[in-house]
Amino acid sequence: MNNSVSVVIPTYNGAAFINEALVSVFGQTHKPEEILIVDDGSTDETEAIVTSIAQNAPVPIHFSRLPGNSGGPSSPLNKGISHARGDVIAVLEQDDLMRPRRIEAQLRAISRFPECSLAIGRFSIMGNAEGDMRPIWPTSQFSDLTDCLNLEAEFSVPDSKAAFLALLSKNFAGSNSNFCFAKESWKRIGGFDEGIKRCVDLDFILKAILSGPILIINETLFDYRWRDESLNHADMAKTDLELSIVRLRAALARPEWTGEKLRAIENDAVHAGKLAMRRGDLGGVVLFLKTLLRNPRLVKSKLLPGRTRRRREGLDRRAIER
Repeated sequence: MNNSVSVVIPTYNGAAFINEALVSVFGQTHKPEEILIVDDGSTDETEAIVTSIAQNAPVPIHFSRLPGNSGGPSSPLNKGISHARGDVIAVLEQDDLMRPRRIEAQLRAISRFPECSLAIGRFSIMGNAEGDMRPIWPTSQFSDLTDCLNLEAEFSVPDSKAAFLALLSKNFAGSNSNFCFAKESWKRIGGFDEGIKRCVDLDFILKAILSGPILIINETLFDYRWRDESLNHADMAKTDLELSIVRLRAALARPEWTGEKLRAIENDAVHAGKLAMRRGDLGGVVLFLKTLLRNPRLVKSKLLPGRTRRRREGLDRRAIER
């Protein structure tokens, strides 16, 4: 790699945050080659603010707009990354802030471990003491990986199966703002799934770990802004459905890693899908059914258990009568 880094920022009505986010990028010890901001149909002053900042920015800023709101960060991310000149991509959400050494630390890590599909690190929640993960989790960020991490080392490459199992219970990455990867890795992973709107980060890191080991940097790399009105938190029923679907897809991709957790993950997804049907959540129902149709066994065992049982009992009675 030639140490060329592009920062990609998806934005939607981010006028209140985008200036502070950009200042955090300008303050990096290793400045990126460019910043690509992709607007997802904002109706506020985001574009005007970015245009003003770009006139005297120490890093070139490229602003583009999608034709309409896509409903989540996947489409803006894919567009930004596809146009990025850098061979390394660092993602930043519009309301989060990079710590000054973030790009330097992640670039150093990826350069030393090119076999890793993704590099992440520690993060802090704005307004909380360092290491206090409330209100996200009651435990520390990597509490489920303590046996896999060397807390004295600069980097750790955890066992992929252990990291995968931990992610099925807790998205320890926290946000897309934690992600740094080679552009080639993004292509190999298949990009961000544009059918996923709310749990894009979990979906991407699970796909990343299925394509190769991930790398964890023992340093706080960004500050996360918790907002009740954010996409993930505004409608928890929809978020829970996506979480269950994302985990189910990953579990079905590697059932030998998932083991005994698979049955519980299947049940959670079916329960969330049925709730979506009752709420009339058309988008959620479509996502749920698309996942099930990839796995006919689940349709028979989870959605049609009564019919399957009655049919089997009918066959048994006819066999006895004969």
